[in-house]
Amino acid sequence: MRAVKTVGLVLNYYKNENVALALEMLEILKRHKLNYLAFGEDAKALGLEELSADEFCRKVDLVMVIGGDGTLLRAARIVYGYEIGILGINRGYLGFLSELEIDEFEQYLDQIVSGEYHMERRTMLEADAYRGDKLLAQEVALNDMVITKGALARLIDIKVKMNDTQVENFLGDGLIIATPTGSTGYSLSAGGPIVYPNLDVFLTAPICPHSLTVRPIIFPSDCTLEITIATDMPGMLTVDGQQGVELLNGDKIVINRACYDTYLVKVKNIGFFDVMHDKFQKTHADKFK
Repeated sequence: MRAVKTVGLVLNYYKNENVALALEMLEILKRHKLNYLAFGEDAKALGLEELSADEFCRKVDLVMVIGGDGTLLRAARIVYGYEIGILGINRGYLGFLSELEIDEFEQYLDQIVSGEYHMERRTMLEADAYRGDKLLAQEVALNDMVITKGALARLIDIKVKMNDTQVENFLGDGLIIATPTGSTGYSLSAGGPIVYPNLDVFLTAPICPHSLTVRPIIFPSDCTLEITIATDMPGMLTVDGQQGVELLNGDKIVINRACYDTYLVKVKNIGFFDVMHDKFQKTHADKFK
């Protein structure tokens, strides 16, 4: 891969300890004669020049994410369309998408700077939300799009079509549409399958369906899903657990494979299943110590 001269930083700036850690990392980057940039609230937290998203993405060779999986999902949307590698440095709870723990950063930095890494392509989703003929929102996600009921415990009616063919119609709490990357997230908790990350598919996982027959389904990534809801109270489309679009009765969500992918920087020779077993077993045990 190409050598790295300018690093972009994305962090969980809500946590003071992450900001302090990022400032320490800036000193390490200086010692390695690397340039560094940040965008929006990240730049403010670090006292750096505030750039537009486009300027940030055009100037950086690689993005380093300091935080957990949620911070990396935010970074994926920031650099969407620019094919910039993202290196996750875990400071969160699970860090399933992160390549390094914080104490490994300096150990691997020279290797990364010299271009001795590879990038793993991850599929993204695009959702267009409509009310009648009006486009309400257009969103992209690395993990998942989630359609849910309102605040009160009332079911919503969800109809799913694939390429204009009826797939299912059920009452329940909602529906998760996930990428292979997102298959180990919310979808897993809802009974969805674990999908190997480089497969060109996406999946749906119903949330508490009032049915004996409605089950998770895996779809080819070149299809179009059309999801219509019927509800007497507002629902919600949630994007990677971070952005939301209010949904009303009759609203339609059209899901496609996004035009661009996310690229995760990899420097270790560790397989997906090794990571899965390590993160889920060790981290969940540590949570309850």
